[in-house]
Amino acid sequence: MSAFTALVRKPGLNFPQALSEHPGKNNIDLATALYQHEAYVKALQQAGGKVEYLPTQDQLADATFVEDAAIVLEDKFLLCPMKELSRQAEVQSTAAILKTYRDCITMDSPATLDGGDVMDTPDTVFVGLSKRTNLRAIQALSKLTSKKVVPVAVTKGLHLKSAATFLGNNLLIIDPTRVDASNLKQFDWIEVSESESYSANCLALGKTVLMPARFPNVRDKIQAQGRETIELEMSEFEKADGSITCLSLIIP
Repeated sequence: MSAFTALVRKPGLNFPQALSEHPGKNNIDLATALYQHEAYVKALQQAGGKVEYLPTQDQLADATFVEDAAIVLEDKFLLCPMKELSRQAEVQSTAAILKTYRDCITMDSPATLDGGDVMDTPDTVFVGLSKRTNLRAIQALSKLTSKKVVPVAVTKGLHLKSAATFLGNNLLIIDPTRVDASNLKQFDWIEVSESESYSANCLALGKTVLMPARFPNVRDKIQAQGRETIELEMSEFEKADGSITCLSLIIP
């Protein structure tokens, strides 16, 4: 596979106060999260990536979820106008590094957008219409990319990629009970059940797929499609309403 750079940020001291609706949000253990993050970084490297660390932001509880701060477009980065006030400072701290790679652009208010709502595919960018991302942002994004931009209503959960991720070769892994999947019918699906819903967020890096541990049925389905899997313990990030793709910004 072609090389890629992965930008990551270690969880900071305030990570246990991350925004979350998960029932375990009051039991986030920072030491365990740091250990799990280290394993995540090793998996990125195993998949062929060069990893660059963004400076840790101890005061910004959600800053380890770097995916939300920016979107990789064809030749530039879009800095996301995040809805949550407590997260808006993350964007500028990330931009300082992004500008060393390529130009950065912004989007005007009242657009709100989280990177976790943006699912890029070869011809189309699917964008979750969610608690964090509004129609104004989707309309603005359509003017910034040569690809078709298609909204997908998120009916349950935080982001589009909480419920569906693109694995390449026209293949999605998806929990269709959490999104309006009518605009996703052209893909082949690995469909996960409600009890397996957390596994719908995976990170495809060439033929390697990073996925949450403890979903053997889903792992077997992914491997049956000719992919290798790396399973990662994600308990502390799950409690913070985050998952596999949230922890990195992948620059091809």
